[in-house]
Amino acid sequence: MMTDMTWDEFCELYYPTAKKDAKIHLQKIIGRKSDTNKYVDLDYVIDAAVLAALEKTYAHFDASSGAKITTYLARLVHNAVVDEYTKESKAAARQDDIEDLKAAVRSFSDDMTPEAKEELIARLRTAIAKLSPSDQVILGYWLDDKSSYVARAAETLGTSESYVSLRRFRIFKALPKLMGMTREDYLLYEAQNQSTILASCIQRNIPTPPQPRTLRANPILHSLDIEEMAEKLYLFVQGSEKKTEP
Repeated sequence: MMTDMTWDEFCELYYPTAKKDAKIHLQKIIGRKSDTNKYVDLDYVIDAAVLAALEKTYAHFDASSGAKITTYLARLVHNAVVDEYTKESKAAARQDDIEDLKAAVRSFSDDMTPEAKEELIARLRTAIAKLSPSDQVILGYWLDDKSSYVARAAETLGTSESYVSLRRFRIFKALPKLMGMTREDYLLYEAQNQSTILASCIQRNIPTPPQPRTLRANPILHSLDIEEMAEKLYLFVQGSEKKTEP
């Protein structure tokens, strides 16, 4: 979207309407279902849908099309609520545990060769670059300080702390799949919302995915450095931060 507004200004203007619409759509979905999963965090669904819709509107709305931005945003909010509720219902049914993923990422050999290290960092860098801007913010704050990332990310994104906590879990579920995919694979992943363990991406003989020529600046937090984030995430994967994990 061509605008002089910052992300904060944009959210301040459109967030209230988007959240109101999300609540209305979610209540309609719940009203039509007789088997609503009681473990689904409805506040998370609303926060996730609103943030996803705002991000897409901020990045892609074209005023020259003649459409109203509020109409465009409302449609994205509706679609995002449906998507997020579906995904959260499936996740609640599975009762996935992030500890399984942590165990997987720490299973790499301590004597990794320099070449293998570079390969792993390249894959991590590619995966981080494919995350949404808000997910990059959450991951960046988590890598910077695990004791304060929830409050910092919630303030930066203008969302709830529960959303940040749950979203961090989703990020770690997504990163493995994002590490070894082409653009076409990534689009399919987004549609299916599937994931695999991190180790399998490295242990299989998958060619290194092409690196983007330039790593785009994060529109929400310009100071994020994906190169630095990949290095920090590599240390986590190797288990170097095991004792500091909250």
